[in-house]
Amino acid sequence: WNTYWKDRCAHYTAVDYPEFDICKESLNKKYDIVMADQVLEHVIDPASAAKNIYAMVAKDGYAMVATPFLFRVHARPYDFSRWTEDGMRQLLIGAGFKGADIETFSWGNKACARAHIGGPVRDYGWYRNLENDSEYPLMVWAFARKRATRNPKS
Repeated sequence: WNTYWKDRCAHYTAVDYPEFDICKESLNKKYDIVMADQVLEHVIDPASAAKNIYAMVAKDGYAMVATPFLFRVHARPYDFSRWTEDGMRQLLIGAGFKGADIETFSWGNKACARAHIGGPVRDYGWYRNLENDSEYPLMVWAFARKRATRNPKS
């Protein structure tokens, strides 16, 4: 994905583990959008990683975080955690985002979950049931806004 985004966005910045450890550090620069797509399930300290994501989001900027839920273990090199929509919300609140500024979503269904359990994921195609069943989310994601604080005296 880094190559894809670098080709399309002139100001795209990418960091990769182990050169950059999101659990231990944040970049000094602030960004309008910080994406952690399929990252937090692989870090040993997701609460610290979420705080570092918050630190890198500019005022009035956004974080987009996506993780699997009902999805096979896929260690690269590790696979530690899963979150529901409520769990993702609480993780981001703990990082500093306000609850009212977080939107969470999920998608999945029994048939897709069954496909992940019973064979190669690629066997589950567009021709299958794509109706969402909130009881069987395969993916969970959130958009969180870091609002600029307004000085009431100005």
